[in-house]
Amino acid sequence: MTRDEFELTALRRLQDLYPQARFLKAGQLEIAIVRTPSGRRSAHRLRLARAWAAFCQNGERFDLDGYLTRVIGTIEHRLPPEWETARAMIFPRMAIEPREERDRVLFYPLAGEVGYTLTCEEYDVPLAASHFEAWNIPEECVLAAAMENLGRLWQAATIVAWTVQEEVRAFHVEVAHGEKAAFVLLPEFYQRGVELLDSPDLLVAIPNRNFLVAFAAEDDDFREVLRPILKKERGNGLPLSSSLLAIGADGFAISNITID
Repeated sequence: MTRDEFELTALRRLQDLYPQARFLKAGQLEIAIVRTPSGRRSAHRLRLARAWAAFCQNGERFDLDGYLTRVIGTIEHRLPPEWETARAMIFPRMAIEPREERDRVLFYPLAGEVGYTLTCEEYDVPLAASHFEAWNIPEECVLAAAMENLGRLWQAATIVAWTVQEEVRAFHVEVAHGEKAAFVLLPEFYQRGVELLDSPDLLVAIPNRNFLVAFAAEDDDFREVLRPILKKERGNGLPLSSSLLAIGADGFAISNITID
C-alpha cells in the first residue's frame, strides 16, 4: 500500500467511524476535522505521519481503527486545561489570503489574516476566544507567548540560500514544524532577508504552511523561474496563498502579484 492509498483508507475509515463529523483531505497525511465527535463545532488537524510509520513497520497487523479512535477520542481531553501548560504549545498561524481588499496592509503582528494555533503531537487546534476565556488569560499574553515560541523555533531553523552563478537570489527556511509561514511575522526574518538578498524590499511566496521562499522584490527574473515550481508545490496540498507577501521597512502587504 502506498502513502496515498493509506491516506485514502484512513479518510474513509474516519468517515465510517464518525459519520457525525466532517473530514477534509488536506494533503501530506493530514485530516482536518470540522466537527468533533461530541458535536461541538471546532477545527482540528490530525497528523497521520506516525500512523503511516507504524503501518510500514507492522503491515496488516497495524490496528488503524484503534489508532484513529484513540486519537480522535482524546482530542478534547488533551487540550491543556491550564495556561501554564498551554503557553509553550502556542504559535501564530497564517490563514488563507483575504478575498477582498487584496492590497490591504496587514497590522503587525496580528490582523484578520493571522491567528493562533495550539500544536500538539498528533493534532493542531486553531484557538478561539473561548479558549482564552477558559484559561482566564488576555489575548495580549497569548500573542506574547506565540511570538516567543516562534522566535525559539526560528533559532533552531536552518536558512538555505538559493544561488545562481554564486549569487544569492533567494532563501527558504528548513524546520520541522507545520506553521513555517508564520516566520514572516518575525523581525528577525526580515533582517535576515535584507542581509542575504541585499535588498530592503522582499517578496515571500507561501504556497502552503510547510513551504515558503523569499527573494528580492526587484528580481523579476527569479520570480518567473520560481512561478512553475510554486504552482506545482501548491498543487500538492491545501494552498495557503496564491499571492506574494510584500515585506519592507514599513511592514507587510498582500502583493497584487499572484502565482498562477
